[in-house]
Amino acid sequence: MTAPLVRTDELAHTYGTGLTAVVAVHGVNCAIGAETRAVVTGRAGAGKTTLLHLLAGMKKPTAGTVDWPAFEPSPPGPGQIGLVLQDGGLLRDLDVRLNVALPLVLAGRTGTAVRDAVDGALELVGLAGFAKKAPRDLTGEQIRLAILARALAPEPKLILADDPAGWLDRLAGERLLGRLVEAADRLAAGLLVATAEQAPAGLFGERWAMVDGKLVRDL
Repeated sequence: MTAPLVRTDELAHTYGTGLTAVVAVHGVNCAIGAETRAVVTGRAGAGKTTLLHLLAGMKKPTAGTVDWPAFEPSPPGPGQIGLVLQDGGLLRDLDVRLNVALPLVLAGRTGTAVRDAVDGALELVGLAGFAKKAPRDLTGEQIRLAILARALAPEPKLILADDPAGWLDRLAGERLLGRLVEAADRLAAGLLVATAEQAPAGLFGERWAMVDGKLVRDL
């Protein structure tokens, strides 16, 4: 692996204290580089979402460390990590183009820079012809692809996706995961996908699992 985009050392996160404390992530050691195409599976509550939030810098560890050697500043700023969240729904009053553009505008980008980034992201996920559609006019698969495009529009170095194919049927989910891997390849970005379901064989180069907050690698 080349210099990692993110790496951890005995990373841990606990919610609460005392008798009510819940250890969500415990003693995780991992590194993700630009060439990483990894999927982490595990049941609900195993710690997958918390791990992604720690890797994205959204949560602070309660023990251990996480750092981002390839990013400046560190922790990374807006748009440097493409984070696809479980609850990352679209704003129903905005069309697809405006939904995808919103994070770019909030980050201070304007004009043709926004337009070109949005067009590129929609092309990347196969939604180039749906820019003017309202979310209510999209299928479930198209909604998930639009959410993915929003995360990809800033051309992040690292993509962290939390159940990106959630509530899709198997075939639609496999298509979306395939698009995600293709997008990571096009952007030369590292990729970690968390899912409760088994990922299609051969799609990811590394297969990990979360078991009671601990990461099991090289399955």
